[in-house]
Amino acid sequence: METPLPVESDSTELPIELLEQSFDKVKLHANEFASSFYDNLFTTYPELKHLFTKTDMKEQEKKLLNSLVLVVENLRNPEVLEPVLNALGARHVSYGAIPKYYGPVQKAILMTFEQYLQEDWTGEVKEAWTKALRAITAQMLKGAGASPTVVQKTKTEELEIPEKSKAGIINEVKPAIQSGEFNKKPFISIEVNTELFKEFVTQLKFNTSKIKPGNLMVVIKNIPRRISKIFWKTPASLIVLLSASIFTIFFVSVDENSLLGKALGGTDAISLVIAVVLFIKEAPDRKKQFHYQAWSIIDNANNIHVSYARVLALQDLNADGVSLRELQSPRAQLDKINLHNADLSEANLSEADLNNSDLSNSNFSNANLNKAILNGANLSHANLSFSSLSQANLSSANLSHANLVCTDLSNANMTGANLINATLGGANLKNTCLLGANLKNAQVTNSELSSALLEGAIMPDGSKYKSGEMK
Repeated sequence: METPLPVESDSTELPIELLEQSFDKVKLHANEFASSFYDNLFTTYPELKHLFTKTDMKEQEKKLLNSLVLVVENLRNPEVLEPVLNALGARHVSYGAIPKYYGPVQKAILMTFEQYLQEDWTGEVKEAWTKALRAITAQMLKGAGASPTVVQKTKTEELEIPEKSKAGIINEVKPAIQSGEFNKKPFISIEVNTELFKEFVTQLKFNTSKIKPGNLMVVIKNIPRRISKIFWKTPASLIVLLSASIFTIFFVSVDENSLLGKALGGTDAISLVIAVVLFIKEAPDRKKQFHYQAWSIIDNANNIHVSYARVLALQDLNADGVSLRELQSPRAQLDKINLHNADLSEANLSEADLNNSDLSNSNFSNANLNKAILNGANLSHANLSFSSLSQANLSSANLSHANLVCTDLSNANMTGANLINATLGGANLKNTCLLGANLKNAQVTNSELSSALLEGAIMPDGSKYKSGEMK
C-alpha cells in the first residue's frame, strides 16, 4: 500500500510496507542503531558536533528512536504526523539547526540503515528511505519557517553518502550484528486510527459563526464540559493514542536541557502518561466490575445471619450511589451499618438486626421491616411511608422529621423514640408502645393515637400525656 507523508503538493507516494518491514529489522538493535547514527554523523560531518556539546546523548538517542517509531507507525496517518514534524522543525531552530544541516543528517541516517540492514539494503529500500527522509525534512523545514524554495530544494536534492567513511563503518558494525551482541530494546508505539481521529476532531469543533459577543463566556465555560463528555464517549484506545500524540508534540517542543524537558525525557514519562489516562478512562468499567462483585457477595450471603462482607458490600454500593431497591436480606445481622441516604424502597429486611445503624434520610417506602430490630437507630428524615414495621423494635430510635404516612406500626416497641416533627398521618398505631416517646409537633391526630400506649409520652402540643385524657 502506498500513502503520502504530510507534505504539501508534489508529495511522492511511498512504499509503506517496505519502509515498515525494513524498520522492523532495525528495531532488533534499537539503542545501538541510535548510537551508531550519531557516531556516523560526527565522523562524517565533524562540523555538526558543536550542536550537541551540551546534550545528554543517551537521552538524545532515545528521542531519535521515539521520533522514528512515531513517523514509521503513522505513515498512513498524515494528520497526526504533520503537527509533530512541524514542532520538531521549530524546536531544532532553537538548537541552531539551519537548513543546510538537514542534508548531512539524512545521509547519516541512510548510512546507518545500510550498516544494520546489510544484504537487506537493496536499491529499492534505499530509494524508499531516501524519499521518506526528503518528505520528513521538508515538513520539518516548513515548521522551522524555511522559505518555500528551500523546502522544494530539500524534496529533490540527491543524498550521496561519502564513500570514504561508509565502507569502514559498515565493516565495523557487521560482526556485532551477526554475533547477536545487541539487545532488543522497547520502543514507544503510537498508531492512530484515522477515521476515529477525524471523528474526535469533528466533535471538538465549534460553529464560531453562531457565537455572539454576549454568550462568548458561556461558550468558554462549556468547553471543559464538552471535552469531558467527548472524553467519556470516545473509545479508550483512541484516547490513549491521542494522549500519546499530544504528549509527543509537547515533548518535542520543550527545551531538552530545561527541568521540564529532563522530567519528560525517555519512554518512562510517556508510559506514565498513557497509564494515567488509561486509569482514568477505565475507572467506570472498574467501578462496574466492583459493583457486580459487591452484589455477588450480597446474593451469596442470602439466608446467612452474620456476614461482615455483606455489610461492607452494602455500605460501598450505597456510598457509590447505587440503589438498594428491593434488597432481600431478611434476618440479616446489619447492626451499626451506615446506609445514610440509601434507597431501600420495597426492600425485605424483616427480622433484620439494624440496631444503632445510621439510616438517616433513607427511603424505606413500601419496605418490609416487620419484627426488625431498630433500637437506637438513626432514622431522622427517613421516608418510611407505606412500609410495614409491625412488631418492630424502635426503642430509643431517632425518627425526627421522618415520614411515617400510612406506615404499619402495630404492636411496635417505640419506647423513648424521638418523633419530633414526624408525620404519622394514616399510620396504624394499634397497640404501639410509645411510652416516654417525644411526639412534639408531630403530625398525628388524637384519634390515631387513641389505640397506642402513651404513658409518659410528650404529646404533639408539647404537653405530657396523662392517663385517661384521651377518650
